[in-house]
Amino acid sequence: MKKLFTTILMTLIFGIFLTFAQDKIYKKGGEILETKVTEIGKTEIKYKIFSNLNGPIYTIEKEQVIKIVYENGNTEIYEGSGNISADVDQKRAQNVYVELGAQGLLFTANYDTRFNKKRNGIGGRVGLGGFGGGGTGLFTVPVSLNYLLGNGKNFFEIGLGATYAKLSANDDFLFGDGGTTVFGTMAFMYRLQPIKSGFSFRGGLTPIFNSNGFFPYYGLSLGYTF
Repeated sequence: MKKLFTTILMTLIFGIFLTFAQDKIYKKGGEILETKVTEIGKTEIKYKIFSNLNGPIYTIEKEQVIKIVYENGNTEIYEGSGNISADVDQKRAQNVYVELGAQGLLFTANYDTRFNKKRNGIGGRVGLGGFGGGGTGLFTVPVSLNYLLGNGKNFFEIGLGATYAKLSANDDFLFGDGGTTVFGTMAFMYRLQPIKSGFSFRGGLTPIFNSNGFFPYYGLSLGYTF
């Protein structure tokens, strides 16, 4: 268990490092290119695709670009961007969604936000859920941190958190004699999050674990981004 947790943590840290090592070219229309800028001329910008630094050099006209955000955080904004928003990425992405399975275990309503004024990067979620019927009830409170890798509207979500869970009927296997436990949770999910606002979707692998063991689990969610 300890070795698995260490591997996952290192993967998360490595993913965060890669995200900050990119130069991002923001195009008019909302597309964001993850690159390594190699040269900036009077009318054009030359770059390599970050995921293929040994590949060819590409060229884009400056008039198609709103700005470049370099890996060190410096930003270069180009004139002539018109009325197109150069700061769409600077609006904090927030989501409300209902989740089936996943870190909420069964069914939850959730709020998710980025911690910075960005559409990706580090953020967190908190939820409240449960289910009842046939004399058995389940109450859950999932809380977690997550990190979004990607740009535009397609992201890969990595998350780590904990979920308080209370079952009205004793379950020696998962919940123990008291019917209450705290699960550790992870998330490896695809997230569709619109550039500005609109319908959002999440789905993927969400393992859970406690003192009774490690269990593969899955989930999906539907919601709204604003």
